[in-house]
Amino acid sequence: MNKILTLLSFLVLTAFLGGFVYGHADQSTSQSTLTPKALHRPHLFSEMTRATVKDSQGRYAGRIIDLVVDPDGGISFAILSPLAMDVRNERLVALPFNTVTLNDKDVVLDTTTEKLTNAPLFRINYPSARNWAEDANGYFGIQPSWGEAACEKTGDMPHQISMTKGWNRPYEATEIIGTEVRDSQGEEVGKIDDLVFDNEGRTSFAIVGYGGFLGIGQNLVAVPVNSLSNVEKPRHFVLDATKQKVQSAPLFSKKTLNDPAWADGVYRFFGQQPYWTDEK
Repeated sequence: MNKILTLLSFLVLTAFLGGFVYGHADQSTSQSTLTPKALHRPHLFSEMTRATVKDSQGRYAGRIIDLVVDPDGGISFAILSPLAMDVRNERLVALPFNTVTLNDKDVVLDTTTEKLTNAPLFRINYPSARNWAEDANGYFGIQPSWGEAACEKTGDMPHQISMTKGWNRPYEATEIIGTEVRDSQGEEVGKIDDLVFDNEGRTSFAIVGYGGFLGIGQNLVAVPVNSLSNVEKPRHFVLDATKQKVQSAPLFSKKTLNDPAWADGVYRFFGQQPYWTDEK
């Protein structure tokens, strides 16, 4: 009997010490693991338009139907439709992007529905768009994050990436999506299917779809937005890569969106420096 008790005591002590060492080994391993610096909370434009929008008091406030993308790639406004239906002649409100918080399942506004009632109506009519944009920012008490005046006051630099070359006015995201993309040889590659942006209001990727039939069965690839150039007549984008390179690029899926290594790899695949890294 004593031998049995001794054996049981030994087994219990061994299991305890083994678990202690194993737990500490796991902790040490997790602390020493290095991962690439992550893109700051990437989001798809298409998902934002389907999200529930709440005001600062948790009340339903409408839905986001568009974004205003400046020539420097920064998102200056989210366009709110107070009604459930997307009717283009209804009252649309432009919200400074830094008053909008994007969560996993919804969008929260840093304002109330009462404040939205008297907000300036949305319109984008270059060259007067800047004056209107300043009025909209002023109404919500926001210092614009773009432009020379803002940089002079804050000492900050403008958005560190350029959305495309050839832009001379802000564009709505819905104007960009569906636009044809050609390669550096002038051959059609596909069309822009979606946009990826981060919480800081920087457009990171354009999702280009190619192949398939009427959008069914097409392949999706992410391309850095600063590898695109805008051409107005006829309206299209030119990608600084060949069609063959695009078709050999890593395929895009929602599962890869939050993978820092994937985002870093896409930028480097197209010869671009990821703007969210500290490298020069």
